[in-house]
Formats: sequence, C-alpha cells, structure tokens
Amino acid sequence: MPCSKKSADSILFALFLAFFAWNYFRNFNFSRGARMTGGDPEIGRQKLGQHSCVSCHIIPVVPNANGTLAPSLASWSKHRKLLDSYPNTPANLESWLRNPSRFKPGTTMPDLNVSPQDSRDMAAYLYSIN
Repeated sequence: MPCSKKSADSILFALFLAFFAWNYFRNFNFSRGARMTGGDPEIGRQKLGQHSCVSCHIIPVVPNANGTLAPSLASWSKHRKLLDSYPNTPANLESWLRNPSRFKPGTTMPDLNVSPQDSRDMAAYLYSIN
C-alpha cells in the first residue's frame, strides 16, 4: 500500500532532523572539551553569548555570534598558539578569557569579568569545536 503524502512528508522531515543532528554532533566533540578543561561545553556555549563574545567573534552554534571585529573561533581547537606567543592550552585560554589585558597588555579584547568557572566552561566549548 503506498504511503500518503502526509506520511512521506513526515518521513522526509524525520530524515532532515536526523541529518541535522548527525552533522551537529560530527562538528563537535563535547567529551574532548570537557576532558581537557573540566568544564561543561554546553554551559560554555551559553556563557560565550552572555559575556558578549558574540559581538566580535564568529562562534559556531552560538546565537548571534557573527561578529567580524575579531578572529573567528570556528577552528579554535586546531590553533597551536594563543596570541602567537603562548601555547594553546586550557590554562592559557582560561587565563586569557578571565583577564585579557593582564595576559596581553594593550589588547583590544575587553575584560568581561569572566569567573574561573565560566572561563573553564567557555574553554570546554571552544575545545569541543572540530
């Protein structure tokens, strides 16, 4: 017996959702980010938006993160250096997020009063991006 149009539409919609979910999780490795930092990547994704990082940076899957004043963070985990002079390590990234002007005097990135826990969670998200 042939499928009705409604059934076919439902099947196509389910396949679309499955493809979207597969693609989303393929682009992220949340367990890696959590393991590297001890933070929560999902909370970090939210905190990146709350701390106005979205104003200057492009950050995958963070709402309104389409800023162009600073580098895109789309491939953050692949960078070997932080600011061209420090190794890209969780400790360095968390320090940078908490107090960028102390980490690099004269930087254009503002101090955003990021707590140690927020910096850990934000780093966990950034290290989760494949």
